[in-house]
Amino acid sequence: MEEDAIQTEINGLKNLLGQIGDPVAKHAAGTIGDDEFAELRARQLTYTAAIDSLSKGEEVSVESLLEQMRDVVAQPTQEEINAANIDYLLMLGGDE
Repeated sequence: MEEDAIQTEINGLKNLLGQIGDPVAKHAAGTIGDDEFAELRARQLTYTAAIDSLSKGEEVSVESLLEQMRDVVAQPTQEEINAANIDYLLMLGGDE
């Protein structure tokens, strides 16, 4: 890819990234639901990774990367796993 074209793509991705804002804060404030949060978070991760790759001169397929990031975001976070484990242990302790 030509250097000007790469910089144009990077600038476009930075613009898209800026439009997303902070999905975590939006979700915590209750201004977006879970589905929109997941999509915005996947896009945020995608654009950030694509900018990094393009800056290194690597070729990147944003659409392919977006699909991968949607899968990543769909996985439970460590905090969610820990909370589920604690709930399970409390449930087991309550039966004794």
